[in-house]
Amino acid sequence: MSGGDRKLRPVTQLSFFSADEHVSDPSDLEGALAATGQSTLAGDRARVSVVLDADWRVEALETLMREAGLQPIRSSAGPDGRCTVSSGESPALAPVVRRWRKGAVSAVPEGWTPTAGALRVWFISAGELTADGVVELGIDAVLENHAPRRDALRAALERAGIRSTYVGSKGGGPLLRLGTARARRRLAEHLGRAPAEVPPELWPA
Repeated sequence: MSGGDRKLRPVTQLSFFSADEHVSDPSDLEGALAATGQSTLAGDRARVSVVLDADWRVEALETLMREAGLQPIRSSAGPDGRCTVSSGESPALAPVVRRWRKGAVSAVPEGWTPTAGALRVWFISAGELTADGVVELGIDAVLENHAPRRDALRAALERAGIRSTYVGSKGGGPLLRLGTARARRRLAEHLGRAPAEVPPELWPA
C-alpha cells in the first residue's frame, strides 16, 4: 500500500478532557460509597456522609456536592482533626443509595464501572499520592475482611482500565494501590485537572 493510499487513524482526545468538562451529578457520590462513605435511606430520600482528614478534602467535596445540587452539611472536627461532610437528605440520592444496598448492607452494584466523577469523589474522599508517585485509594476499614466487596471494587477499577492490588491493614490499608505507571496514567486521565481546592502536588497528574 502506498503512502497516499494509507488511511489515517482518527485522533481521539484523552479522557481527561471529558473529565475536566464533567458536570457534577448526585451519582458522583458513588465514589464516596466505594471509599469510606456511609449512607442512610428513609423512604424516597437518602444521605451520603464521609469522614475526611484534611481541609482540602472537605472544601473540594462540599464544592462538588453544591455543583450536583446537594446541600453539604459539615460537622465539627473531632479531637483528631477529622470532620464529617454529609450531603443532606435528598430524593436525588435515593436511587444511588439503593444501588449500593443489598438489603440493609452496603454492597458494590454488580458490574459497576466508576465514572470520571465517581473517581474524583473517591480520590477526594480517600485517595493519596505518595512521595514515590504511587496512588492509593482507601476503602472501608470496617469491611476490610469482606473479600467480595474489595474484589468487586478492584474489578470495577479494571473495567475503567485501572489495575490495582489490595493492601490490608498490615501494609497501611485497607486500600487499593495503583502501583504501575500505566494504571496511574489512566486514573489521571479520568480525574482531569485538580479542583481549585486541592493542592496540585497532591493530585495525580
